[in-house]
Amino acid sequence: MLKSFLVTSVLMFFIIGCQQTNGEALPGSNQLDQVKGIQLSKFEDLGSLNENYRENFADQSQLEVFQNALTNAKREKESIKKYDYDIKLNFKNGENKALHIAKNKKDELILKYIGDSDATYVVSNNKARDLIKLIY
Repeated sequence: MLKSFLVTSVLMFFIIGCQQTNGEALPGSNQLDQVKGIQLSKFEDLGSLNENYRENFADQSQLEVFQNALTNAKREKESIKKYDYDIKLNFKNGENKALHIAKNKKDELILKYIGDSDATYVVSNNKARDLIKLIY
């Protein structure tokens, strides 16, 4: 009886822990003020970064547009197979992070870290407007 209870408890803990939590902020969004540049490329393949960059953003006003949008991204389940762009965030400490980005029909931005299995983040249309103007 105790063994059955323990197995059930462990399984429930695992299942609950693996569920997507809507509303969470984009991981790393508290570091966005440390970004020194952003590179943009056309999306080619889910899970990989296209390093043929077509635009570079390093001007402080441009970086603030990205920062404002990305800090407002909230985790939501979105099924996207084809994104529009890849963006690479280059940090002052030499690290970088890469995301796929797409605009949906509601003018929201959908973000997904490259290499992350299925977690998607949504920037509402009113928070995405300036970034949409900048990159689309």
